[in-house]
Amino acid sequence: MFRTVHGDASSADKATRKVGGVYVREPVFEVPVWWLAIRRFFGAFGLLGRKAIKHPVFSGLLVLAVVLRVSLGSSAFGWLLVGVLTALCCWAGLHWSSFERAVRFPIVSAWRRWWVYERRWHATMAVCGLAVLYGDLEYVPSLRQVRSTRFVDRVTVDMVSGQVPEQWENQAPALAHTFGALSCRVQVVKPRRIALEFMHADPLTSTIQADQLDGDDESHAADRMPVNLRALPLGVCADGQPWTLRLTTHVLIAGASDAGKGSVVWALLRALGPAIRAGYVAPWVLDPKGGMELSFGEPLFRRFEADSYEGMARMLEDAADLMDVRTRRLRGVARQHIPTPDEPLVLVVVDEMADLTAYCPDRAIRQRIASALSRLLSKGRAAAVHVVAALQDPRKDVLPFRDLFPVRICLRVTEASHVDMVLGDGARDRGATCDLIDPQLAGVGFVTMAGVREPVRVRAIYHSDRDIAAMVERFKPLVLQDAIPIQRSDEFDGKGVDTL
Repeated sequence: MFRTVHGDASSADKATRKVGGVYVREPVFEVPVWWLAIRRFFGAFGLLGRKAIKHPVFSGLLVLAVVLRVSLGSSAFGWLLVGVLTALCCWAGLHWSSFERAVRFPIVSAWRRWWVYERRWHATMAVCGLAVLYGDLEYVPSLRQVRSTRFVDRVTVDMVSGQVPEQWENQAPALAHTFGALSCRVQVVKPRRIALEFMHADPLTSTIQADQLDGDDESHAADRMPVNLRALPLGVCADGQPWTLRLTTHVLIAGASDAGKGSVVWALLRALGPAIRAGYVAPWVLDPKGGMELSFGEPLFRRFEADSYEGMARMLEDAADLMDVRTRRLRGVARQHIPTPDEPLVLVVVDEMADLTAYCPDRAIRQRIASALSRLLSKGRAAAVHVVAALQDPRKDVLPFRDLFPVRICLRVTEASHVDMVLGDGARDRGATCDLIDPQLAGVGFVTMAGVREPVRVRAIYHSDRDIAAMVERFKPLVLQDAIPIQRSDEFDGKGVDTL
C-alpha cells in the first residue's frame, strides 16, 4: 500500500530469485489465451486513462473536438477548424514569441517527451546504472515533465531512493549522447528531484553584436542609479536567455590568450555606460599591457594607468585609502555605501592581474600591490569599491587571494585543472568543460552565480574598434567630477619609477 522505494517499478516479477545465497528458478504457470486477451483489452483502456490524466490539456482538446464534431456536424466543424487555424497563423505572424510560449513549445515538449525520452527511458536508466534493484523489483527514476525551448529540453526527474545528484552528474555525458543532445547539465530542483537540461542547439556559436542587449539609457532621476547593478546585461546564456551579471562585489575573469577576456570587460563597461555618463560609476583602470587593450576607452575612465608599476601601486593604494575613509564615515550609520555622483562606485579594473602580482620586477612594489589588493578584496564591497580582474594563469602562486572573488568567470583555459582553480572544486565535474571550448568561440565560458550550484555557460558581447569608439562617444561623462581627481604617471617626476 505504501511505497518503501521511490521510483517506477519496471518489472513485476522475475524468472529467478535469490534464496539463502542460491538463485532458484521460479515455477512457470501457463496462462489461458482467453485470459490474456481480456487482460490486454481492458489494459488498453487503463493505459488510455493514465495517458489522459498525464496530459490533461491534450485530452481536453480532443474531447472538445469530438463533442463539437457531433453537435455541429461535419461542414460547420470544418469551417470552425479553418477559422481556428487562420487565427493561429495570424497570432504567429503578429507576435511570434507569445505564440511560441503558448502553442509551439507545449506541442514540441509533448512530442519530444514521447519520441526522444519515454521510448528509451527504462533502457537508458538500466544501462547507465541509474536503476535500483530492491528485493525482486527493479525501480527506475520517474520522468515527470519535459519542457522544450528553441535550445534546451528541461527534463524533470524524481530520483530513486538512495540516489544523489552526483551519480547523475557522472553519467551526464552518457545521457547526452543517448538522447542526441550536445550536452547535459544536472540541476537540483528540491530534495529527491532534479532537472536534466539537454542542449539540442547551441545559441552561442554566432557572434553577439554590441547593440543586441542595449538597455534603457534615458536620463534618470538624480537620486538613483541609472542602471541595475544586480542585473547588468553582458551577453547570452546557453538557453538563449540574456546573461546578466550581479556587480555588487568583486569579479574575476580567467582565460587563456584570445579566450575573450576583453569582450567581458568591454561588455561590462558598456552595461555601466549610463551610470558612467551620469557620474554614478567611476572606473579606475590599470592596463599593464601598455594600454593596448583598454586605452581606447580612456575618456570613460576617471583614472587610467598603463605606463608605470609605481603609478599602478599608487592607484590601488588610493582606492584602498578611499575605502577606509568611507568605512569610517559609515560606521554606525549604514552597512552599505549608496553611490551618488559626488561619491560614486569606484570600479577598479585590472586587465592582467598576473603582471602586477607575479611578474613585476620590483619586489617592494609587488608587495605594495598585493597589500592594497588584499585590503580592497576583503573590505571593498560594503564601501562600493569593486575590483574586476582579468588574468590568464589562475594558479595560487600567481593570484594568492583568488578566493576573495565571489563572482568568477572562466573562459577557455589550457588545462582541465584550471577550471576548478577558478570556479571551485568540482565545477568541471558539474559541466564546466572550459578546457574543451572551441578556440574559435571567443567570449564563451562558464560563470558561477549566487544561489546556483551548477556553472552556467555564457557568451559575452563582442566589441569591434568601431563599437568601442561609438560607446565612448555615447557614454563619456557629461561633467568631470573633481571629488576623485584623475592621476596619470606623466604627473610624476620620474625619479625611482620602475617603467614597464
